[in-house]
Amino acid sequence: MTDEIIATPMEAAPPAIVELGVTAAEVLQRIRVVDVETGDRIDKVIFADADAGKVRRFDVVDGGLVIENERPKIIEEDRKISIEWLGAKRRNSF
Repeated sequence: MTDEIIATPMEAAPPAIVELGVTAAEVLQRIRVVDVETGDRIDKVIFADADAGKVRRFDVVDGGLVIENERPKIIEEDRKISIEWLGAKRRNSF
């Protein structure tokens, strides 16, 4: 036996842009979108661009989608966000 340390490859950085229906489901399952200022996870994300600071998401109140004119209400925001791998966290943003 040796004391040699076997290096494991580092995981690639998460994508800077994610979008439902475009980004692979396997990737979305492992991603969380976070508000940089509060550290809070942003839920029900449809599209996020970390470099541009853009988020498009479904509006949610008390865990349920907000419906307007028989359709889910969509919110578009400009805010500082980061896109992160889930790591030990349990819930993704999608």
